[in-house]
Order: sequence, then structure tokens, then C-alpha cells
Amino acid sequence: MNKIQPLDQVRSIVATALNQTTKVRKSFQNFFIETMLLILTIYGKLNFLSMARHGDSCESRFRQNFKKKFDWCAFNRNMLLGTSCHIAAVALDHSYLPKSGKKTPGLGYYWSGCAGATKRGLEILGFAQVVAGVSDARFIFAEQTLPQKSRGRTPFYLEHMKDKRDNQTAKCLRTIYDHKEQLLGISGILVGDCLFASYNFVTGAKAVGFDVVSRLRDDAVLHYLYTGPQKGGRGRKKELDGDVDIHNLRQHVFAEETLDVDGESVTLFSAAVKCKSLKRKIKAVIADFKCGAKTIRKILFSTDLSLEAAQIFLIYHSRFQIEFLFRDAKQNTGLDDWQSTDADRLSFGYNASLTAVNVARKIADEIQEQTGRRLSVASVKKVLHNASLYQHIKEFIEGQKSGNPQNKQILTDEIPPNLLFFGVRDSA
Repeated sequence: MNKIQPLDQVRSIVATALNQTTKVRKSFQNFFIETMLLILTIYGKLNFLSMARHGDSCESRFRQNFKKKFDWCAFNRNMLLGTSCHIAAVALDHSYLPKSGKKTPGLGYYWSGCAGATKRGLEILGFAQVVAGVSDARFIFAEQTLPQKSRGRTPFYLEHMKDKRDNQTAKCLRTIYDHKEQLLGISGILVGDCLFASYNFVTGAKAVGFDVVSRLRDDAVLHYLYTGPQKGGRGRKKELDGDVDIHNLRQHVFAEETLDVDGESVTLFSAAVKCKSLKRKIKAVIADFKCGAKTIRKILFSTDLSLEAAQIFLIYHSRFQIEFLFRDAKQNTGLDDWQSTDADRLSFGYNASLTAVNVARKIADEIQEQTGRRLSVASVKKVLHNASLYQHIKEFIEGQKSGNPQNKQILTDEIPPNLLFFGVRDSA
């Protein structure tokens, strides 16, 4: 069994990913490794000043390097989940960041899910890889919502929109198109919450080359597809065969199956229908959930008619894992702390905080292989903080004792487990 050296593991993981990222200089590699170590070891406010105080670089070096462009998709691609037996998808979601001031770029009023209201601050659009049936996710990249007006001809994937201004849907589609090749290399399925179950987004995503998995409103209008014989002669062929009542389904049309999810039984009814709001044929999956003594029904859908009902349900079920990425980044890696009046520096900071969560989860997997203990991101940061503190104390003692060659080494290179895991709790 290999001895646990958390700081060396961080350096190894980050260096391996950087070596597979093109056009990265050695000086930037050293800076990037130092940045990841500081994000994962510093407690308290995370900004350029605190990083310079705890690190080996000055404040201006952090400001200068945070201004540089970096391919976060290529870097995080080296830490994606395995998909040998499951279907992967790209989850996308917005996250509200509280921020005050007058000079911060992108300040506005955005929806906060925690507060259930619109609040003043910032917003980012995050992308993550999720796998059907797997309770984990890996961050890909994030982009801040900025009030910038686009110029030039309307792109082909926005031509269907009546309102072609730079609204939220248009900005999402522009971001997806700009990273189309990298996202398609991960998965051709986009999964999001009800915000993305709109005609404008679904049609634009299909034009770019993606299928969409999401959830419809409970009062969505669905129509059965007509499969009987068509009348001869002139005129349009019959396409629809009545409305779908989700509480009184036609048993010969909707296929029923039972799925076990997290120890609970979920009943799925699936069929190909036409959605009025999306103006297209979809694979609808009506799922029965147990909510206490009640049973509620929700309508999931996929624009890919070949997907199975269980696959659609598990993909949407795994969508919520992106929320845990935002939570861990806000609580442990300083996603809310970055301060700058430059949009590029803020974007680098947001991506660095979310990427650090990837590194922490990678460390947790390696620690689990070595010790059998499953740690959360908060516990991994505690382990790394303990290792960093031990290293600083060791270097200080060695510096004090270096003048007397008769003094023996007090602290060994191998960190005692009781010190390494001091104050650490296993993940549930």
C-alpha cells in the first residue's frame, strides 16, 4: 500500500492534466499547481492578497496570470467519470453569486434558488459531466453571464427565435455553440431543469447537434400520435390522435416498467408523443414518485426517441449532481470570494474554484482506494490543510536546527495518520 502524501497527489493530478493541455508554458504550470494547492489549503477569504500571503508568489503574479486565457475544457477532460457501462450527459445550470459594489462586471438582478427570489449579484452558467445512475459529477467549464450585445448576422441556431435579443436562452446557446466540439466529445445529450424545457432552447440545441433531456411542466399539453390507416386523396395526413391525460393514460400506448432508484421503487410510463409547446415529437416518460402518503407524477422527456425510459429517468435524476458542485465550490473553494473589476480575472477564478472541486474529488477517490475511507470535499480540504501545516512546521524546525549538525531530524517526511486525518469525518 502506498503511503498517503496528499500534497504530492495534488501536484501529480494537476501536472498530468496540464501535460495533456496544449500550449501551456512551464512557468504557468508551476503557477497553476500553486494556485490549486492554495485554493485547497487556505481557510477563510480567498482572493489575490490572501493567496500571496500563504503562497510563494506575489499578489501581482496572481493578478497577471488570472488575466490569461486557459482551456478549462481540455484540462477537466482528464478528470471525467468513466462511462463504460452507463450513458453520460452534459448537465448545465445557472448559479447565483452574491456580490455588491459598483465596478464589478456583470452586476445585475438574477434568480437565486436558495432565496426563491431575484437578488442583486452575479450569475454563472456551469457545465458538468454526469452519468446515468452515478451519484457524482465532474465540472467542465463555467462562463459568467455578462450584459454584452452581440453584433453581426443572427446565427443559424437563433433564427427560430422571435425575440433575437441577447436574452438568457440566446446566451446559453451561444456558449454551447462556442464549445460545441469539446462538449460533443463528452456527450451529445444536454440535461437541464425546467428552464431549458422551452421551444427556443430545444430547437437551438437540436440545430447545434445536441439532444435535450429535461422535465416539462405538469400542465404541458401532449398529443397521441396517430398510427392508423390514412385516407387516400388530397389533404394533409392525420398526425395526432387526441390529447394525453397524464392521470388517465392509454395502456396500449404507454409502456410501463418499474425501476429501483436509491432503494425506492419508481414506476415509469413511456411513449412517443407530440408536445405542443416544443412543437416536435418527443419521448415522454411519466414517472410516479412517492411523496409521503401521496403519489405525484412528473413528465420527463427526451428529444432522442431511441433512448429508453430508464435511461431518460436516470439521466435527469443525475442532473442534480451539478448543484453539489456549486455547493462544494461555494463552501470550500471560494467560489463567492473572488474580487476584481476585470471579467477575465473573475472568469478564471470561478473556473479555478470549480476545477479545485474536481481535484478534491479525485483525491478522495485515491484516498478511498488506499484506506477504504470515503471523504467529502470538505474533509479532503481538511486533510490537505493538515498536510500543508505539517510541512510548514517541518520546514521551520529544519531551518532553526540547520545551524547545529548534531541535531537530529524531529519530523519525518511521512505524516502520521493521526495528524493527517485530525478533525476529518468520513462522508456518509
